[in-house]
Amino acid sequence: MELKEGERIDRLSRELRIIQRIKGHRATSDDVLLAWAGAQARPEARRILDLGTGKGTVALLLAHHLPSAQIIGVEAFPQSHDQALRNAALNGLSHRFEPRLGDLRDPTVLRGEAPFDLICGAPPFMPLGAGTPPQDPQRAAGRFELHGGIEGYAATAAAWLAESGRAALLMDGLSLDRSVAALKAAGLRVEARWDIPPREGAPPTYRIFICARAGEPDGVTERVKLRPMREGAGWAPWYQAARAALALD
Repeated sequence: MELKEGERIDRLSRELRIIQRIKGHRATSDDVLLAWAGAQARPEARRILDLGTGKGTVALLLAHHLPSAQIIGVEAFPQSHDQALRNAALNGLSHRFEPRLGDLRDPTVLRGEAPFDLICGAPPFMPLGAGTPPQDPQRAAGRFELHGGIEGYAATAAAWLAESGRAALLMDGLSLDRSVAALKAAGLRVEARWDIPPREGAPPTYRIFICARAGEPDGVTERVKLRPMREGAGWAPWYQAARAALALD
């Protein structure tokens, strides 16, 4: 597999490898959390849409965990899209994971597609003007809303979600009001929310929203669960189980 300047191949799981830049935007715990949440939300999903797929980390984990699923990833940053294409090939998943270059807010990127059983996405956490973007363009694109934030992700998810589908969206712990407002405005109903602090007693680092179409009358009301990632000196049992399910340990 061809590597470009500043890249290397790292271990993603027991079965998966990933091309990523040594000083670029790298696979982290939020990718693990989102892949696990998506698999929990729709374990029988056959058609998956990964919004802001980046270099393909979440899509690769889902493709390995859900071997019957076909995945389309949408990514606006050309460098990350190129890595996603090569990561699909590196892992023998090009027939099941199709990264597309484009802005997820552009409806033509998915023209002609059928609705999706599962839609995943982790919008960048930083609005423009909220800080100084990293000098590295890939890291800047991963952290700052250069191509939209939670509002764009929510609207696209609502537009492409199947009637019985679920969307799993991961946001930072500081954006609760904004995230809830964006999901409601898009026509998504939050049926479960996981607040994930690094340890018990700490504020949430991440919040994961599991959403359905707002008009789906299944009688489920929002459930909020606190899931600290660590207990004592080690991983919490639920996070150990999530990592084991994705073949990370």
